[in-house]
Amino acid sequence: MKNSSNTDMKQVFEQLANMNKVEPSINLYAQTLNKIQRQKIIPLFWVKVVACLFILFIGSEFYLTTNKNNTAKKDISIIIYKTNNILYDE
Repeated sequence: MKNSSNTDMKQVFEQLANMNKVEPSINLYAQTLNKIQRQKIIPLFWVKVVACLFILFIGSEFYLTTNKNNTAKKDISIIIYKTNNILYDE
């Protein structure tokens, strides 16, 4: 049994030794650079526009949230009944 496993291993190693290495084509670097240059790039102007709109949106949400809290405090003071303790004068 020991001999058979050695021969199996030798066959595997021989197959691995006989494999050809893969070599990239000569124009691979140039092709890669061309693909990178052809990609669609978002202009900086549109990035700034989206950033400004996002800031405006967050600012308006913050303003509306704080404004609603102020009106909610006023509404609560109207709803809560203030007790009159004149009858329970001590």
